Amino acid sequence: MDWDELLDPLSPLNENTMQEQMRIVNLQDGLIEAAKKLAAENYPTLSKARPAVKKAIDSVIIKHSINMSVDLSNVISGKAEEDDL
Repeated sequence: MDWDELLDPLSPLNENTMQEQMRIVNLQDGLIEAAKKLAAENYPTLSKARPAVKKAIDSVIIKHSINMSVDLSNVISGKAEEDDL
């Protein structure tokens, strides 16, 4: 495989990579939505929280959702060992 093939946006390698990236992003979006819903259901006072608190909660949810979706992808695709997680 040469550089032209690797950099070709229509190559099978790039297509598979883009599909996996889309799965990861879709998983992240679902995890973020679910975590926000669970947080709101379990902590009703969040609706009245200061903007700084809401921003901090969003940051935590997003950070962990990104990490979780990448870890799940790695496990499913066989790229991760138990020791890596």
